[in-house]
Amino acid sequence: MRVALSAVLLGAACCARAAPPLAPADLMPALAAVAASHATFVETKRSALLKEPLVSRGTLAYRRPDFLEKHVREPYDERIVLDGGRLTIDNRTRGRKTTVSLAGAPQLGALTEAVRAVRAGDLAALQFYFDLRAEGTPERWTLSLAPRAEDVSRYVAGIAVSGAAGSITRIEVVEASGDRSVMDIREEPR
Repeated sequence: MRVALSAVLLGAACCARAAPPLAPADLMPALAAVAASHATFVETKRSALLKEPLVSRGTLAYRRPDFLEKHVREPYDERIVLDGGRLTIDNRTRGRKTTVSLAGAPQLGALTEAVRAVRAGDLAALQFYFDLRAEGTPERWTLSLAPRAEDVSRYVAGIAVSGAAGSITRIEVVEASGDRSVMDIREEPR
């Protein structure tokens, strides 16, 4: 009986198929299904130029197809809005407001597209700017983005976006200089 049970277990182990590796395309349907989201964040920036990490807090908002807003509330007041192909930075603490067209700033366009395209589940846009690698499961995943363009990779070594199903929970940016920022995100229930 014991030999028979061992043979059955061995046969089951030999025939069991490992789950196929997670592909970036596997993540896109759940992300694309999100029409709008609101979240709070805590971002920690570490830089050789800073004596200690800079921690900021605020809110994030997304509306399909291409609206993103990051509102830093602490330690200063700044709104960064991506609306279509225009990026507006309104630093209310310093009284400065700047608007640029992303068409004229390809490096900035690639970086903003990293966040927008992941949030939108836009695989084609991601693949245009980045080499992609997915790890984990569709329920708990990390998508690594390596810039394709040399002019972007001079500034950014890589971006890792982590999430759970259609939610984004963390964005980590590693700059070519070694500086890095980690944004922990808590999406509000839909």
